[in-house]
Amino acid sequence: MKSVCLAILNYNGIAHLQHLLPSVCEAAENYSGHCSVLVLDNRSTQPDVEWLKANFPAVKVVIAPKNDYFFSYNWLLPELSEDFVVLLNNDMRVKKDFLLPLAQHLESPDVFAASACSYDWDGTRITTGPVELVFKNGFYGWPFDLSRQETAHTLFCSGACIAVDRKKFVELGGFNWLFYPAYCEDLEICVRAWRRGWRCIYEPLSVVWHREQASWSASPGSRSERLNLKNSLLFQWASLPMDRDRATRYWSIIKILAGFLIKGDFDWLKIFVNSSGIWLKNRKRYRGMKMSSAELEKIQSGIRSPI
Repeated sequence: MKSVCLAILNYNGIAHLQHLLPSVCEAAENYSGHCSVLVLDNRSTQPDVEWLKANFPAVKVVIAPKNDYFFSYNWLLPELSEDFVVLLNNDMRVKKDFLLPLAQHLESPDVFAASACSYDWDGTRITTGPVELVFKNGFYGWPFDLSRQETAHTLFCSGACIAVDRKKFVELGGFNWLFYPAYCEDLEICVRAWRRGWRCIYEPLSVVWHREQASWSASPGSRSERLNLKNSLLFQWASLPMDRDRATRYWSIIKILAGFLIKGDFDWLKIFVNSSGIWLKNRKRYRGMKMSSAELEKIQSGIRSPI
């Protein structure tokens, strides 16, 4: 088996790490090949580093040059030597045998990433599944198909637990800074991988539990819904063909805006205007990201193909 690094992103997360690290260390011991465990600390303002060294001395701690949120991985992965890296949020715990099903997929030379089946923290409901791109009312969407719990190709692998081929990640240039500080960066890098001819796979035999958005809430100034909407718009404008059903899209925008304005909620309008400004400022720089309808259909065909 090829070598693996389990890399955990952390910021002021002792309350989460005390649940995650015992399960991750057990998973590393359960793996038949070399497997290291590493915590990438995003400059915690609490004594996380000291706590880690005192309670988990076998776990390597790396301090990021600065808190770049999820994008600290762009700095870390070129510094590693392992073949595969599993990127993990700190607000999780993992099944002891979660790693092997992911690593087996990555052994294939044309696989970029594989992701696990994620349950909520209590284990009462599944929160992930394979993804296909959908088009409705002039906009694209990428919902998890929760009903389809089978090994399958997927448009993208959730960044909360994504196993990547390290060299391919570095070759792609890591996560795209257009989506800083968070949301849609995992989607966009997987789409770039598909465009290279590299596959992404959803594997329900790999199981994790996730306390969703708990680690993000520890980050200063986090506004997850606004960031998600902003980056969802940027991803569509930057990467996907937008010449389909323009009249419906414009009418949808008018209806959405009117609905919020009637309620006195100006957030959607502010986000839409702000996102438009960001895109107009950056579109020349990222014009190479736009794919044609034919290329998108080829990717969709690959996602629908059996493993």
